[in-house]
Amino acid sequence: MKHLRGQLLDFLKRIYPNEIEELGIISVFYEYHRDKEIRQSLQYLVDKGYAEKKKRKHPYRKRENLTFYKITAKGIDLIEGTIEDMGVILEEE
Repeated sequence: MKHLRGQLLDFLKRIYPNEIEELGIISVFYEYHRDKEIRQSLQYLVDKGYAEKKKRKHPYRKRENLTFYKITAKGIDLIEGTIEDMGVILEEE
C-alpha cells in the first residue's frame, strides 16, 4: 500500500491546483488495485495531511454526496523531498 499511496500523491500533484472526484481517481487505478485499497490509501493521505477531502452535494441526485481530493502543500513538500515519510513510497523519476 505504500507504493499506492505514493502513486496517488503523485497523481494529485500532476493535476494540482485542481481537485478530482473520488470515482475519477478509482477509474485511473482500479486496473491494478481494488477500490477498497484505493479508498484506504486516500484516507491515509488525508489523515497525514498530504491531501484534503471535501464532500459536496451531487448536482442532480439530492441525496448523494460526491467526494473530492486535492493535494496539500505538505503533500507537495513530501513529493519534492522537503519532508520524508516512511509510510509513503515515491517512485524515482
